[in-house]
Amino acid sequence: MLSDRDYMSGRPRHSYRHPSGRETSIILPLIIANVVVFLFTMADAGRRGPGLIDVLALSSYGVRHYQLWRLGTYMFVHGGFSHILWNMWGLYLFGRLVESRIGPRRFLQLYFTSGIIGGVVWLLFNWNSPIPVVGASGGVFGVMMAAAMMFPNHMIMLLLPPIPMRLKTFVAVYAGIQVVMSISTAQHRGGGIAYIAHLGGLLGAFVYMRWLLGRPGPHRAARTGLREWWKKRRAAAKHRRFDNLDGDRPSPDDDEGDTPLSVEVDRILDKIGREGLSSLTPAEKRTLDRARERLRGGRPGGL
Repeated sequence: MLSDRDYMSGRPRHSYRHPSGRETSIILPLIIANVVVFLFTMADAGRRGPGLIDVLALSSYGVRHYQLWRLGTYMFVHGGFSHILWNMWGLYLFGRLVESRIGPRRFLQLYFTSGIIGGVVWLLFNWNSPIPVVGASGGVFGVMMAAAMMFPNHMIMLLLPPIPMRLKTFVAVYAGIQVVMSISTAQHRGGGIAYIAHLGGLLGAFVYMRWLLGRPGPHRAARTGLREWWKKRRAAAKHRRFDNLDGDRPSPDDDEGDTPLSVEVDRILDKIGREGLSSLTPAEKRTLDRARERLRGGRPGGL
């Protein structure tokens, strides 16, 4: 089974740790929150009139009336025991793997980004539908996508049929199934599963992992380019400072001859690092004094 794999039961090499040294996790609180909401909605189901599930579920009617909280609350509502069971099982198995690598804070961002984008995509295709959508599947599918992007070659064992499969292949096949089922549901106007929201969750995780966690993308490229530009500028300024020293030549009574002053300063600094300041000769000390005066602006060309 998937839970028997070593990468599921153990902690990856680069696992997240709380600064205090104690590992924390957001997965169990998420599962508890889902279960608590599920119990409340089940207890409220027998009442007449609008119930709790009608307030929390995502619907185009609610969004049109500025009830934007539904984009987050619908992820904690489930339509039955098997619905919440499979979602929480997937959240636990794949969530442990992902959270151990990116930490609880970013995992929570990933989870809600996937779920919210899944809800938005569902709305785009169901804007005129009176039927609401519920479930954490968008967020769970996002976690699956993140796991496949970070651990693409990890092997998992399917339950039915019991065959081994790479994680990236598993997610690709699952995504393909969701596409086919979404098309089929749209054509027949039936089905009680929001397959398009699952695809939205996969898309949300892909965007999050690419743009916000350092994968190649315009946001990361711009930030990296700016950092590299600043480093090069600082290095060039440092070299210019020492290049300006080359306008000076050591005096004839020095041991350095015609060696450029910047090169001689580098050699002397290396010597100090190896043997200490006391190892310098009088000529080397004079060379450092001359360089110090030049850098302070005591002579023309100094900085």
